[in-house]
Amino acid sequence: MPATKSQLRLEMKSLRSAMPAEEAGGCSDLIRRRVLDLEQLQVADCVFTYVSIQNEPDTYGLIRDLLAAGKRVSVPRIETEGTMQAHIITSLDDLTPGDPDQFGIPVPPPETPIEPHPEIALVPGLAFTEAGQRLGMGGGHYDRYFAKHPDTPGTPGTLTVGLCYGWQVVNELPHELHDQPVHNLVTEDRVISCHG
Repeated sequence: MPATKSQLRLEMKSLRSAMPAEEAGGCSDLIRRRVLDLEQLQVADCVFTYVSIQNEPDTYGLIRDLLAAGKRVSVPRIETEGTMQAHIITSLDDLTPGDPDQFGIPVPPPETPIEPHPEIALVPGLAFTEAGQRLGMGGGHYDRYFAKHPDTPGTPGTLTVGLCYGWQVVNELPHELHDQPVHNLVTEDRVISCHG
């Protein structure tokens, strides 16, 4: 019987937690370099990125590099009604400890400005497929956010890029109609275009 999303989340979280810090750091550095080499990122003005926790591919160095390159950087903040917004930061010092009910992810204060249309979004996930299907933490925040920011010709969409370790790319994942696939994946050893 195929594994459920809940079973896969437990398995992938366990595997990620078991990664030695040195290995995770080395892979994160390679992922960071590949992201910075993306042509779409180099020409973008505004980049929305997750703030890494729990052995995810590290984004702290990436955020520093993006800010140093003059990009407008925004990070997620869950609002009171449960929606996610991209709040602009000018430094990692803008981040404060997050709500334990929201995985403890560091967040900017609510008064920071909102980025209405990020050009690129760097997305976390527990697992991805080469077709772009994504297994998140289960809150549905990214799916709802990207449903409101589609990458549609002729409209200001958001190009979504999943960041993950190579072993997190799997053959298939259970998915539902509301799940939002990513456009590209970046691992420590390759860049994958998910939509051909």
